[in-house]
Amino acid sequence: NNNTVTGNTCTNNSYIGIYLGESSNNTVTGNTCNNNSYGILLYLSTNNTITGNTCNNNSHIGIYLTSSSNNNTVTGNTCTNNNDIGIYLGESSNDNVVTGNTCNNNSYGILLYLSTNNTITDNTCNNNSNNGIRLYLSSNNTITGNTCNDNNNDSGIHLDSSRNNTVTGNTCNNSNYGIRLYSSSNNTVTGNTCIRGTGQTSDYASDQYTIRLQGTSNYNLITSNNCMGKAPVVQGGTGNTVFNNKWDASDDI
Repeated sequence: NNNTVTGNTCTNNSYIGIYLGESSNNTVTGNTCNNNSYGILLYLSTNNTITGNTCNNNSHIGIYLTSSSNNNTVTGNTCTNNNDIGIYLGESSNDNVVTGNTCNNNSYGILLYLSTNNTITDNTCNNNSNNGIRLYLSSNNTITGNTCNDNNNDSGIHLDSSRNNTVTGNTCNNSNYGIRLYSSSNNTVTGNTCIRGTGQTSDYASDQYTIRLQGTSNYNLITSNNCMGKAPVVQGGTGNTVFNNKWDASDDI
């Protein structure tokens, strides 16, 4: 506890570059953790600051918080070209702040699993092969001000079986979906920009969307989003409120 880990080169290890286990109030800054299985891993660790590290080309995850790693700040890190995930908050890692990171060219840029009350803000998550940011079985998180463009196979932001999240002020210009909700309820999606190409109707194939709700997605609020070229589409659920989203030069819905 209460240590500063700085200026280390932790590359080409068989497993983990830097590991914090059951540890708190540490600062991990300015390290290079490339070409491992995991760049930086926190296990049952709280109140740590992970800042300004480079975690690239790892075979699994750049930065991984797991098993109730709570109240940590992950800021200003670069997590690119990892085979699986740039930054992963998993297994009840709650109340963390993930801000100002670059998570490009991974399978997933940032992934939350079974995690709540996290703030994901001002990150860049581009050119990932699946999602820029994905929430799975996660609730009460705030996703704001992120750039999630050109994520190839799915969406900029994907909420899957997730509830009571706020998704606001993000830019999600992507191949197939800007923002996708699947079996996700009671979420607020507002003030986002989701445009394909130049925002013309002709820029969208029938299976490409700005915002799409599927499955049992109930009681979501979808409003004041910029969805030029194609209006938000609701294909399942009940009680959703969709209005005042800009989808062509003159019309809202």
